[in-house]
Amino acid sequence: MSKALVVIDMQNDFVTGPLGNPECQAVVPKIVQILKEGSYDKIFFTRDTHTENYLDTQEGKNLPVTHCIKGSAGWNVVKEIEEAAGEHEIIDKITFGSVDLANALKDYEEIDLVGVCTGICVISNAMVIKAVNPEARISVIESATACVTPESKHTALEAMKLCQIYMK
Repeated sequence: MSKALVVIDMQNDFVTGPLGNPECQAVVPKIVQILKEGSYDKIFFTRDTHTENYLDTQEGKNLPVTHCIKGSAGWNVVKEIEEAAGEHEIIDKITFGSVDLANALKDYEEIDLVGVCTGICVISNAMVIKAVNPEARISVIESATACVTPESKHTALEAMKLCQIYMK
């Protein structure tokens, strides 16, 4: 069985930067541990990717916090996570969910997701992946995800369960 791990937006700006919080910081060692276990055929990272005009975009108007500007230190994946991954593929995305990611996962029967923010990018990517790969077993490793609050994380996880996305 082919198995992929998707690490969603584990970038400096979501961990220690302007959108960081203790919940996001707490999942870093958990994701490192999962990566070091090495039980995946392929590892994919997503990077939230914006340009200098972010505040002029629809997202920027609704979330007016400049973050993940391409080429900035905050755009980079957290060093410990990237080092633990070894060989991996990075997919830059300009919005919450990535069709490019979902298409890259077409050959995988089992897909696990970890990362942040559970209530925005994890759920969006899980749904897009499910739409493109309806027969794949898609799971979220709950302990390796974080959101703005524990309540918003719980709400997102419950919504994903309704869409036949499994929890580990």
